[in-house]
Amino acid sequence: MDYDKYAVQTLETVTLFEPASGKCLAILDEIKDASLEGAADTIWATGASGKRLSSFKTNKTLVFNCNNGYIVGGLLAQQFGGAPEVADTTATIPMPAFEYLTVEDGGTTALTKNAAIGTVGDEIGWIYKMNKDRSQGQEYAQAAAATATEFSYDPATREITLPTDVFQDGDEIIVFYEYLSKGVKFIDRSDVYAGDAKAVFDYLVKDPCDASLRHAMFVMPRGTISDNFSFSFGSDFAVHPFSIEAAADICSKTNEYGYWIFPSE
Repeated sequence: MDYDKYAVQTLETVTLFEPASGKCLAILDEIKDASLEGAADTIWATGASGKRLSSFKTNKTLVFNCNNGYIVGGLLAQQFGGAPEVADTTATIPMPAFEYLTVEDGGTTALTKNAAIGTVGDEIGWIYKMNKDRSQGQEYAQAAAATATEFSYDPATREITLPTDVFQDGDEIIVFYEYLSKGVKFIDRSDVYAGDAKAVFDYLVKDPCDASLRHAMFVMPRGTISDNFSFSFGSDFAVHPFSIEAAADICSKTNEYGYWIFPSE
């Protein structure tokens, strides 16, 4: 392949590594769109009438931006600036719940899908009678025992005892609460920022003469992951935005922002 002239067909993957240990942090393999942008400031010495006489350059930058088709947990953790909290054997992560519950037992009870947690005697706090348009209607506070205006709750049985003489079978109520769940919790803290990573970009390139395909790599030895991102939610699937700006790799004594590698085989 003539690497003086080639076509870039696709960006196959972007892989992030921890700079010191080499541990893989995230793999982006559904790149929808991407850009690699280099820039620098030019400062001119000028003469009469603003005529430009000579220049020097400063503030050189190299920035990669992309959108990935999937949300990538490893990347999200890097953007948030820390490892996620994982609960894979024991349910320890508080999970918000929003439920429409059907009234049973002659209008006296309803069951939550999970056991609500919180201050004893105030695990749910409030319930709402559902209006015909499924909005929240009359509100009722939690108490130690059900009354004409209050409800009680038993986390052990998940049973809500409803206010007396208010509901009928088939009515629906709206509840909000938290329960303990297994899962992964990604935490975006106000005082923790995205870190650095080594980034490797795998491009599929094509020879315009013989149509042969090869993989070419662009390597950014060290870059700073941007804390700026914007997720859009609507009729289309959300994409995962990502940006990283090269930092000079002074520890390697090369001051490299990045380099292309074109294998001969």
